[in-house]
Amino acid sequence: MAADRDHARRAGPAHSGSGLIQCGSVARVSDAGTVMLRAVVYLSCIMFAMKAKGARPSLILTVVPAAAAAIYIGSIECKPRFRWAGLVAAAIDTLLITTIVHSGGGLASDAFFLFVISLVAASLHESVIPCSALGMIMAAAYFGASYSSWRSGMWPAWILPYRCALLVFASCGIGLLAQAFQRSVAWVEAERTRVERQARWDRVVANIAREIGSGLALTPTLELILDGGLAVLEVSAGLIALRDRQGRFMVRASRNAPSAVQGRFIEPGDGAIGRAIELRTTIITADYRSDSGSIPEFIEAGVSSALAAPLFAGSELMGAISFGNTREGAVFAAEDREFLESLAKQLSVVVANIWLLEDARRREEYLSILSQISHGIVAVLEPEALFEKIYREVSRVLMAEAFFVALYHAKEGEFEMAFAMDRGERYPIERHPVGVGLTGRVIMSGEPILVSSVQGGAVEGSINIGNVEDGNTRSILIVPMKIGSRVIGAISAQSYVANAFGEAELELLTTIAATAAVAVENARLYQRARELSLTDDLTGLGNYRFFGDILEKEMEQAKRRGGIVSLVMLDSDSLKFVNDRYGHVYGDLHLKELARSVEAIIRKSDIAARYAGDEFMVILPDTDLRDAAIMAERLRTRVENSPLHIDGEPVTTTVSIGVVSYPVAGATVDELTKAVDCAMYKAKRGGKNRVALG
Repeated sequence: MAADRDHARRAGPAHSGSGLIQCGSVARVSDAGTVMLRAVVYLSCIMFAMKAKGARPSLILTVVPAAAAAIYIGSIECKPRFRWAGLVAAAIDTLLITTIVHSGGGLASDAFFLFVISLVAASLHESVIPCSALGMIMAAAYFGASYSSWRSGMWPAWILPYRCALLVFASCGIGLLAQAFQRSVAWVEAERTRVERQARWDRVVANIAREIGSGLALTPTLELILDGGLAVLEVSAGLIALRDRQGRFMVRASRNAPSAVQGRFIEPGDGAIGRAIELRTTIITADYRSDSGSIPEFIEAGVSSALAAPLFAGSELMGAISFGNTREGAVFAAEDREFLESLAKQLSVVVANIWLLEDARRREEYLSILSQISHGIVAVLEPEALFEKIYREVSRVLMAEAFFVALYHAKEGEFEMAFAMDRGERYPIERHPVGVGLTGRVIMSGEPILVSSVQGGAVEGSINIGNVEDGNTRSILIVPMKIGSRVIGAISAQSYVANAFGEAELELLTTIAATAAVAVENARLYQRARELSLTDDLTGLGNYRFFGDILEKEMEQAKRRGGIVSLVMLDSDSLKFVNDRYGHVYGDLHLKELARSVEAIIRKSDIAARYAGDEFMVILPDTDLRDAAIMAERLRTRVENSPLHIDGEPVTTTVSIGVVSYPVAGATVDELTKAVDCAMYKAKRGGKNRVALG
């Protein structure tokens, strides 16, 4: 009986998340009516008892005790945890009335009507079955209390059975009326709650519309929607997952959930929200903690039951919204489901509109970034600075934990890793056959490659660059650099996080690569033009301008470090003879052979240049005069022992060489150049084909 009473007072959604409604004003009036009717029963019993004793009733002895007892029992009865109080109160009423009837002469007692009043009081909180049972108990009690007087013969034989039957039938009728009354109360309360909830949601939607109109971004809007849902549903936690450009569903907003849930990808079947996405329908999970697919972050937040609904834009699934309840035993009801589905429909429209705004903003930002990158990249002409600039700009917009720029050398059939970074560390330049790895495939096909999630080891056929001890990259994006239809290389951005790149990132890097290709080609042309301006056309060595720039830099470095620089100058002793006897063609051949002899003798750190006519210079950093003289003598010997072959006839040629060192021979470029020139002419005057020190 107590359970039915609790249902009558709490039917419907008081807390929408638990499927209960509050006891409204009607329920409070019902409680007050029960107390008053019970007070009438107690007051009447006291008066009958005093009358039987011949005592005079008074206010203090009748009304006050009756009212106090009724109020006390009523206060206990209103508490949900004392569900047995109604049963105890009904038992007390029956026992008290039965005692008064017996002491008042049984059938002769007017206290019979108190049974009816007690039935009415009980019916305000009980259904038809408890009321009928209570009527039978009262009828049995009355039969027992009146049996002696009935058997005395003073009353008609039918009177006692008649009154007992009256109590039973009256209890059934009162119970049916009470049940109808309780259902009406529950319906009124549920409807009132629904109207209030709808009014609250209308206010929330109006507030959201105002905020969107003011230019609120997507995430704050979603959080605003969640706040409204929490207030309307009166639940504890919520989250919204939306589909990204790769078709994955990611948590974009959450409330009262651990921070780890933000940005989490929801797989089909993950909790109520994952099943709503998978099945494309509203899901109610009554026992969330024991559900095998529950989201750990929601369990951590104490969620015991969950409700989720999918979000659609037309027939396209765009995400899902979910709310969780942390109250123990609270279960979402059918009206909660209907309300969330209505909420989801409105939310879908809101999100679809915000998506359009976000796309417009993203497009504007995208174009702005591309403009900045284009201006930044194209302005750089030095290859190293250009590669560094491309890396920094790509890292601004993509998760480029690993990155490289590869240049294609078509003649050699190779590609060169001209610039490679891995977790902030620069790696040496490498060359690989163009038929190897993903990069070679991109260069040969001219088509980009996107690998969203590498499982286990490296991709089959790929080339590892950098430190692979900590694992391979899991997201790989490689796009070609093209000038028209000609592929000149490739750019790659890679991440150690799976699914880091999608179609949007592919489009972005492809656009950057197109700009980078122009910049790389410009840098190549610039370098070529610069090399031509600093290179001697005949010998391929540096020219006079190149020599002056390098010597100045080397002397400056030696000055800062306190080091030395030696300078060697050689002049052909045989050029005039070859030109006069065999012609200038062979004179040029003689100069080329001198250049090859110089390159064969000097170290990689030494710098050679054609100074003028038949004069050559060799700069030897960190080399003293003695070691420079040894190198010069080796060079003189090589030239002497490498005759020029003209029409099958060997023609011996020689050179005169001067050697000086900085800072002894001079402190400036002009001083050092004049000193080495003097040393070279000293060798000429000494008979040629020799080395002279200055």
